[in-house]
Amino acid sequence: MKTNDLKNLSGILVIDKPQGLTSMDVVEEIKKVLRVKKAGHGGTLDPIATGVLPIFLNEATKVAQIFLEGDKLYEGVMQLGITTDTYDITGEVLATSDPNSITLEDVQRIIPHFIGEIQQSPPPFSAAKYKGRPLYKYARNGLIITKNPKTVRIYDFKVLEMNGAEVRFLLACSKGTYVRSLVHDFGQRLGCGAVLKSLVRLKKSVFTFDQAISLDEVKRLAKEDRISLQKRIIPLEKALEFLPKVIVNEESAQKIRSGIRIPTSSFLSWVRFQKLSLNPTEKYIRLATPKNELVAIIENPFMHPTNPYLTYFRVFPARNKS
Repeated sequence: MKTNDLKNLSGILVIDKPQGLTSMDVVEEIKKVLRVKKAGHGGTLDPIATGVLPIFLNEATKVAQIFLEGDKLYEGVMQLGITTDTYDITGEVLATSDPNSITLEDVQRIIPHFIGEIQQSPPPFSAAKYKGRPLYKYARNGLIITKNPKTVRIYDFKVLEMNGAEVRFLLACSKGTYVRSLVHDFGQRLGCGAVLKSLVRLKKSVFTFDQAISLDEVKRLAKEDRISLQKRIIPLEKALEFLPKVIVNEESAQKIRSGIRIPTSSFLSWVRFQKLSLNPTEKYIRLATPKNELVAIIENPFMHPTNPYLTYFRVFPARNKS
């Protein structure tokens, strides 16, 4: 592959999503600029939000699900005294309330109710699906669907600053958490209503804001400096370093890539020989050659002790040696 040829690259490009675009808008822009065959994103951001949006290119799309399960970190601003149909500042105002009597101490007093495992329903204007259709399509036709609440985990929720009716906050949460819903519920508990005014995603799974590049910069580099743009694409091997690794020899690698099932007993012998200590609750394990070439992602055999063969989550072709 030529160094300036981007369309065949596999990896992850972390975009600082601009406000106003949907996550799929960004994917389509990247596909157009890089001319890649396959691309997908690693977790939806609302149009109002900016920040970390991992874009998976070509072979990397096969493992996007692993990163979708990762936790998230946000910095945002909520505005007290307003309730809207979308739970953010862009929606139709349903109610207003004077928030001037709300103090920082009042806000701090509510925070503990939103730490740990909480029950949460998605906003009526969201991509969550009901009978195969996104909720926002029902809502745009005047039909508000309330889905059953799901359990999400809030690891940290702290106020950074309060300026009048605006509260700037930091939020660390699990996948599936809707920040708009959290802000809406927070405002209801506070008794004055609240909407999300702005939101920046600082981290999604292992991807951080300092790795992000703007969409405009991607377009510029695609025209002027493709080698520099290529360097911004995180290789799969690098992105997956957080997963436990088991080394397989070239013969086993070839069998796996050919679709031949590998006995779990063989895997266990590799683990013993390499003196590895694997967490039985870790969902995925990566298999790599001694040269650190990615062979496959497998489901952790310790989670399926009765399965006589390894379960392949994704298998990757050998690198092109040319």
